[in-house]
Amino acid sequence: MKYLNQLIREKSVLFLMVPFLSGILFLMLRYGKGPSHMLVNQWHSPMADTFFKYITHLGDGAVFAVVIVILAFVKFRWALYELLAALMTLIFVFITKQLIFNGMPRPTKYFENEEVLHLVEGVKMHAWNSFPSGHTITAFAIFMILVLITKKNYLKFLFVMIALLAGYSRVYLSQHFLGDIFSGAIIGSLIAAFSCSIVDNISVFKKAPWIDKNLLQLVGRKHEQ
Repeated sequence: MKYLNQLIREKSVLFLMVPFLSGILFLMLRYGKGPSHMLVNQWHSPMADTFFKYITHLGDGAVFAVVIVILAFVKFRWALYELLAALMTLIFVFITKQLIFNGMPRPTKYFENEEVLHLVEGVKMHAWNSFPSGHTITAFAIFMILVLITKKNYLKFLFVMIALLAGYSRVYLSQHFLGDIFSGAIIGSLIAAFSCSIVDNISVFKKAPWIDKNLLQLVGRKHEQ
């Protein structure tokens, strides 16, 4: 697949995402689910508490809407990439969290009787439906598409870093385990690649004269007519 191969070859993915996921995999295999979470949870600071408390919102579904609107002013094709990714993310997260893995405990429930977690004040904690991390899937679906469409390397690195930080925030805030964000990062990246490929290969979009235009061009064209 064109876009999946492109993602795999991206320097930003190779130098940032691959080491990040490799580190998570090592911790999970070496220490297990609970101990690996506690190992990460012990590293915290007031500054990090504030930082991750807010950056975690970059994995909110509303970010999809913002990005879609912005991209509509650049190129409709790119906005459609994000729109389809949003729909795929919504469906996938619902099926996995609500139907297949419903009831899986999150860290606060998993460690309920131990009172050992560092929690960030002001963050609403959730107890169930831990796997996979919906915020991580959303963040990677959004920002990996941006990695695919931008040509500037510094932006590619920035977008991958944002996705990684949004994913890590879910563990830092004890909303998810490492395995939840590991799977979320992979799933979100796959959704990004698939959504781009699907839009490019749908015949109705191939023939659409507006697909590679933007909202301002279409509005200007109507005024001319």
